[in-house]
Amino acid sequence: MVRMGLNETAAEINRAVGNELRASRARRQLSRQELADRTGLSVSTIQRFENGERSPDMNQLFALCEALEISMRDFVALATTGIEPPH
Repeated sequence: MVRMGLNETAAEINRAVGNELRASRARRQLSRQELADRTGLSVSTIQRFENGERSPDMNQLFALCEALEISMRDFVALATTGIEPPH
């Protein structure tokens, strides 16, 4: 487990969410444009999520998970494996 401060943890979570988003999209063989069409998000927003530059809010995450046919619980569990909350 990796231990970090709050800001470092937030940045690590953004990167982890982005990596899992990209992996989930690839598993579904969807382009960013196809995911954007299914969610109503812009391609550039999805790109920012995947690059760890931004983190989706709850509504956006829900839409992404629905489009990717994965539960939010499973998505978050996959994305945050190995990340420990700051103490």
